[in-house]
Amino acid sequence: MRRAITSLIILLTTQILSMDFPNFTLGEEAAKEEFKRGLTYKNLKQYSAAKERFQKAVSLKKDFLLARLELANNYFLLGEWEQALEEFEILSSQKKNDLLIQSKIEILRLAIAGGSTPLERIYFKSLDGDSIRNHRFRNPVDITFDNEGNYYIAGFGTSNIVKFNANGEAIANWKGSFTKKIDKPVALGYSQNRIFVADFGRDEILIFDLKGKLLQSVGGPGSEPGKFHGPAGISFDETGSFYVSDSGNNRIQKFNSSGQFEIQFFGNELQLLKNPAGIFYFKNQIYVVDKDNVRILVFDTDGNVLSQINKPEWKRPRNIRILENEIYLTDELTGIWSYGLDMGEWKLLPRFRDKKGIYRVLTRPFAVNIDSSGTLYALDYARHRVDVFTEKNNLVAGLDLKIESIDTSDFPNVHIYTRLKNRLGKEIIGVDRLAFRVYENDNMTPLFSLAKTEKINQKMNIAVIYENSESLAKANTLLSDSLQPFFRSLTEWDELSLYRAGKDTNLILPKTQSKFEILAKIRDSKKEDKYNFGKAAVTALSKLSQNMGPRALVFLVSSEANDSSFLQYSKTRVVEYARAHSIPIYVLSTSPKKGAQRFWSDLTEPSNGKYILLDGEGDERHLYQMIRSQLDQRYILSYKSDINPELIDRYIGLVVDVDHRGVKGKDEAGYFVPSE
Repeated sequence: MRRAITSLIILLTTQILSMDFPNFTLGEEAAKEEFKRGLTYKNLKQYSAAKERFQKAVSLKKDFLLARLELANNYFLLGEWEQALEEFEILSSQKKNDLLIQSKIEILRLAIAGGSTPLERIYFKSLDGDSIRNHRFRNPVDITFDNEGNYYIAGFGTSNIVKFNANGEAIANWKGSFTKKIDKPVALGYSQNRIFVADFGRDEILIFDLKGKLLQSVGGPGSEPGKFHGPAGISFDETGSFYVSDSGNNRIQKFNSSGQFEIQFFGNELQLLKNPAGIFYFKNQIYVVDKDNVRILVFDTDGNVLSQINKPEWKRPRNIRILENEIYLTDELTGIWSYGLDMGEWKLLPRFRDKKGIYRVLTRPFAVNIDSSGTLYALDYARHRVDVFTEKNNLVAGLDLKIESIDTSDFPNVHIYTRLKNRLGKEIIGVDRLAFRVYENDNMTPLFSLAKTEKINQKMNIAVIYENSESLAKANTLLSDSLQPFFRSLTEWDELSLYRAGKDTNLILPKTQSKFEILAKIRDSKKEDKYNFGKAAVTALSKLSQNMGPRALVFLVSSEANDSSFLQYSKTRVVEYARAHSIPIYVLSTSPKKGAQRFWSDLTEPSNGKYILLDGEGDERHLYQMIRSQLDQRYILSYKSDINPELIDRYIGLVVDVDHRGVKGKDEAGYFVPSE
């Protein structure tokens, strides 16, 4: 009896109750059938077909709230956000106290408006290196993050690397291998599922896998190329090549992704490096903290000095990172400085108060970094701690959890595909299985698993849309040269489809890995003077949204596009469709006209893609790495249902909620028990 009462209290206080499946009177069975068909289509990720069925169900039964909820969700997944908002607002008028609907309305309004504006970061918590049992660190000097949301802190005084999961729990303590102990780590980097440690004491770069196994070491004591005397900073370009600040040798050295030396540079006669420390690669430029000269030197990738940055207030600059279009410089004596690349003003980060209202002081700030959610980590070398700051949005607003589909193909095994974002629209990664709860018909499912993302992200899906114009066909040689690095990087698992954008849209090649096939189609197609880019994009996105793994929509264009190309389906619709499924849009253009970039940036910037002017030597060389790096961050929750398989056609309501770092999210959906 006591257990039953306790269960009831938990049920009421957590508010997991889902919308009721209604009773259908005589003549309303057609609404139920339309809803069932719609749900079947939705769970197969055929959202357009699902929308039509849900519309019909709502028209047949006006108070069918579940059908209206699924209709709203499908509008969102199809990039029809205004229609989704309208349906949610109708639901809100019928269920005035439903917090889930109110949250969906708020999140969608923010998304339509372009996303939540980042607020100031406030103190969240501290990681005290001396108080973490079995994972102690002293004198923290650097922090880096992997693609799973884990982070790694280097302890200079304890000669170790401590690994934390995304929830801030210490899970590993690396000391190195039996033959190569970590000595004095001073800088960290992450690239291609490996952690790189600049070991100041060993004069080496130590390379580990994500479980702490030493894979390789680069360098060794010396002044010849490829050797080090106090490596003090490390940074990576798009290909995995890395630059190292060789402090004692007053130079920068570049190595390829395999660790082989390539070039070195010292500055020029008037601007020679002296004890370089922090280093950061950003947009084909290398920013180096020239420590003893108290300045930043900016180099091109050939080692030529482009500019220098000075500020009289700096005393002992140490580290530099460019994060979210802002430069962060840590000065061990004066604090943390930031410079907005758009605003052009240096600012000193102010003192801050902790949760008790006590001002905290960074005694010797050594480095900062920002994770994928926008949370900032500041390392205090002298106080052996890491202070964590998060944007106010992340603490005062709930998480945006969405159930995209439910797979019951091997029922009673059920697989729930979900996506989790914060109010800024950023994917939340690395959430532990224990942070989720799944309720089936309002009963908690105690045992479920969380799919590993490594398998999901092995395969990449890309849809290429080409402009069926004479000018693009004439650029055949340029396209061939520019696309060569991309096609050379494709693996046997990657899939690429080709769409022609003319007066109508045609799927030309469902699957290809050959640039020659693509170039032949562009060259040989009968040319037109009108291009329906909007329809081609929606068609391609419809297919991409059904796939797993890294995905991208790529346009091959000349300068001939204009707004008439998006009359049937607007740019806004295309962007919202892409954003709903976290699919970036890239535009590869043969036109040097500035107007072309302005036109296409409406698609590339809000979708986290990029506009690239093809010249054979530009950013197109890194296109494959750009797409590959944008991993599919969906969470797939799997469990074995207790529902009797003989209850064919019975509607089963599902609720999923999550609690990550004290912030909650929730969504609901459902399925019908399938027949064999």
